[in-house]
Amino acid sequence: MKKLFTLLIIGVLVAGAASYFGMQWKVRKSVDDFFRSMPLVEGKYDNVSFDLRGNIAVNRIELYVPMADASISIGSVALATSGFMETLNLERNLKAGRLPDALALKINSFSMIIAPPAFDSGGLGLDNWLTELTTLGCGRFVTLGAQQYYDLGFKNLNFDLVAGYTFDLPSDEFVSTVDLYLDGVGHIQIDQTSIGLAPIMQNFNNARYGFEPASVTTTNLHLQYTDIGYNNKLGDYCALASGMARPEWDDRHAQMVQAALDQIELSADFDVLGLYQSLRADRSRLDINLRPLPGFSLGELQYYNVADLIDLIDLSVVVNDSPVVIGDIDWNQDRFKSLNLSAVRKAFRVGPEDSAVPEDTGKPVGQERILKDIPVNVLEQYVHRTVQLERLDGQAFTGELTVVTRDRVVIRTRFKTGFTDLPITRNDIRAVKVYPE
Repeated sequence: MKKLFTLLIIGVLVAGAASYFGMQWKVRKSVDDFFRSMPLVEGKYDNVSFDLRGNIAVNRIELYVPMADASISIGSVALATSGFMETLNLERNLKAGRLPDALALKINSFSMIIAPPAFDSGGLGLDNWLTELTTLGCGRFVTLGAQQYYDLGFKNLNFDLVAGYTFDLPSDEFVSTVDLYLDGVGHIQIDQTSIGLAPIMQNFNNARYGFEPASVTTTNLHLQYTDIGYNNKLGDYCALASGMARPEWDDRHAQMVQAALDQIELSADFDVLGLYQSLRADRSRLDINLRPLPGFSLGELQYYNVADLIDLIDLSVVVNDSPVVIGDIDWNQDRFKSLNLSAVRKAFRVGPEDSAVPEDTGKPVGQERILKDIPVNVLEQYVHRTVQLERLDGQAFTGELTVVTRDRVVIRTRFKTGFTDLPITRNDIRAVKVYPE
């Protein structure tokens, strides 16, 4: 009996090892085949890893697109499930129509240099009243196109992305998450909980045979956005395009937005313009949380006024750590349909006749990025600002100051492996410099 038990243990270990190394080989072969079959793209990678937790990763990827003369560098692309066996059986389950209980895609340290636009694509396909509203007063531009975004400083695309979901069959709870950190632009996190997706999770072919999307109900939605450079770049660019100092342009833009709000006869029990200006501030932070009541359907939106709708979805908004109570809000729908922003631009006449932005000198548009020395004992005043910390050992780190306590500080900084929250003991800090807002 003991001998039989020993043989069983050995058999399980051998089978497990065979599965593990077999999966390693299979993943590597699939990646090789994929890289060889990519049309019009040259690519290579350093290695492929598959660990005992079921995580598959392709590390240090280099891609080159000859037609666009574009080079892309990626630290790693990883796929994760809930465990080793689920990853091992992933292909077989997908062929049978079954989705894994958990799945996540992680793209770490994506980096690409953006070539100057060959042509200006106008508003990049986003031309609408909202993009025009946020660009009011930006010289003689109605909206910003590819050339304008390139000129205001977006010459590199660097980001980290985590996107995925988890599913619990007994509760029929599906939780999806997106975490995108776009360097120099913003950080967005979205978490959504839904119920009613069990038929799709058990067999996604059901989506083609009478599945009713209205049966899916969102029970919670949380969105968090932090500006990490976009607002400041846009403000500096528009001030320069308008021939104004930045504070003067900020005031003029606010006046033009208020004129547009007056045109549609907007009324509210909170400061709409003040909220808009808070969201446009450098390093602004926005938190939105929705918890719709059971049975509420987005298809019924037209039947509710705004105040009732806010109650039904249990809306809560926090801007720059301050709750915003959004109650009654109303506007003239006929005026909104005939909103004339060109009349606002004409009334204010912002921008010189020649609104061309000066030739790129390689320096940031607007303010010079001059570092300013600050004492360590006032770091609390600079949370969410970009700082440079120098330790006693001579190492320096640049990033967003996210946490300050009596004993330590935390900055979000970029390493080769991606963005990292780096804790530093306050007593180990030799000097601190802060970038201007």
